[in-house]
Amino acid sequence: MIFRILMLLLIIGLAIFLIRMVSNTSEYKKCQKCDGKGYWRATKGEKDKCDVCQGAGKVLRR
Repeated sequence: MIFRILMLLLIIGLAIFLIRMVSNTSEYKKCQKCDGKGYWRATKGEKDKCDVCQGAGKVLRR
């Protein structure tokens, strides 16, 4: 019983590790100014296009 639980935790941990590895290989990362949305809320409540990522929500990884 304990062996099955340990194996399940090992498989889940390995899956999480692989997902993080694959997601970090992208050449883009989330824009920090707009949190990846492509816009940010102005003081009056309207949406303004993010000038850092030009509305894409992602910037090149440097």
